Amino acid sequence: MIDLETLRAEARRVGFELAGVAPVEPAGGGWFAPHAARLRAWLDAGHDADMSYIAERAAERVVPGQLLPGVQSAIVLWLPHRTPDVPRPDGAVGRVAAYAWGRDYHNLARKGLRKLRKALLALHPGLGTYLSVDTGPVLERAFGARAAVGWIGKSTMLIHPRLGTFGSLAVLFVDVALPAAPATHPDRCGTCTACIDACPTDAIGPWGVDANRCISYWTIEHRGVIPRAMRRQLGEWVFGCDICQDVCPWNRDAPRASPERWQPVAARAWPDLVAWIATPSADLEALIEGSPLRRAGPQGLRRNAIIAAANGRHTVALPAIEGVLRADPDPVLRATAAWAAQALGSPDARALAAADPHPLVRAETAPDARIARDPRLG
Repeated sequence: MIDLETLRAEARRVGFELAGVAPVEPAGGGWFAPHAARLRAWLDAGHDADMSYIAERAAERVVPGQLLPGVQSAIVLWLPHRTPDVPRPDGAVGRVAAYAWGRDYHNLARKGLRKLRKALLALHPGLGTYLSVDTGPVLERAFGARAAVGWIGKSTMLIHPRLGTFGSLAVLFVDVALPAAPATHPDRCGTCTACIDACPTDAIGPWGVDANRCISYWTIEHRGVIPRAMRRQLGEWVFGCDICQDVCPWNRDAPRASPERWQPVAARAWPDLVAWIATPSADLEALIEGSPLRRAGPQGLRRNAIIAAANGRHTVALPAIEGVLRADPDPVLRATAAWAAQALGSPDARALAAADPHPLVRAETAPDARIARDPRLG
């Protein structure tokens, strides 16, 4: 039998800050049933936007036994990722969520998981395992709450009373019964609604987070042109959004992660908007190698930078935006540039867009291309 103290010691040795164990209901019943029901209701309501991959593997998400036959326990691991704040430079810059300032947490977490599995196999030869960071079909936060690693807050983030919310979760399913937490971590959000009140798009509610309204969804997951009404809500965010976490009281005194380990880069925390807009997509792809920014892809990052430049009234970016409108081969970028250039007062943007061969770009000649900044964005 693998005891909890040995497990936690091994988890710390391979780089995880916290480790807990939850019992697994292989068929998705028992304590897990309400979490499975919430996922189904969330999907039925369309809150997944166009992230079809969630629904496609929903059966595995709610029945862990499909991922590992005979699964009995979930080892939940926490990897803190928010380093000390990177000073904001002057000029036209965009804002990136803290987890993407440096190295890709997927790589660090996977390496840690593989090392932990190796250590557990030495203690328990023949152990069956299934590893997941956040790309696998696992409800990590549900298992994290049951393992008493934290509780699921109103923001849907897992909250630890000492470490707050800025952590990445990894789960290791095993086919043996390990000593589990006696009960789910108690909810300590109380009557606080800071995350709900601060969300500029009203994405957070009783349903959880509606991806259709979420800045992180639009700047990371969505491919293609962003609807005009949502562009105005993105503010300066070019990748992700930390607003609900920044206002959470449990993050106020939370310790920061090691910058030596995560290697945050100022140019990724606060990217130069003009540089991103003007850099060809193939070249930008090379610049973001080894970073979570790759999830949005160069098209998404440049699209978001164009929107942020318009939202911030950064006229210094107008020549680069007009350059995209005139010559970029990507119609999504040209369409976004047509909107932004008009918003920034370009005298040529409307005519250029009207003459474009692609309907996405021509659609941006419709009325109301100006920016009407939402007062909630500050």
